Amino acid sequence: MDELSIFLAQLFGLYFIIAGVIIMIRRKSLIPAVTEFGHSRALVLIVALVELIAGLAIVIAHPLLSPDWRGIVTLIGWWLIVESVIYLVLPFSGMRKLVRTFNHSRWYISGGFISVALGIYLAGVGFGLF
Repeated sequence: MDELSIFLAQLFGLYFIIAGVIIMIRRKSLIPAVTEFGHSRALVLIVALVELIAGLAIVIAHPLLSPDWRGIVTLIGWWLIVESVIYLVLPFSGMRKLVRTFNHSRWYISGGFISVALGIYLAGVGFGLF
């Protein structure tokens, strides 16, 4: 399990750093793209199903809910499952309302910052820097 935990910390760490920086830098071009996402039933369904399978894979392969970085890796899997179920259960009008609520520059900045901070922590642990 330790090798898998380290691999997932490295993978998620680098992903969160890269995605967080891109989200903060390109937020003005992402806002219209996310608006379009909220208007496409097919895309919402595909994203939800991919998130569901990814979340289930993480939780099944890495079921450690510990109060350290390993627990964060498992929590990411649970987050994917919960988000995908929300996408699948909400009526489409509710999904569009949810997108409108969070599709603002301030959410991209704060979310990007949190993503980078979490990514630095996970990558640091995964690559043995912490």
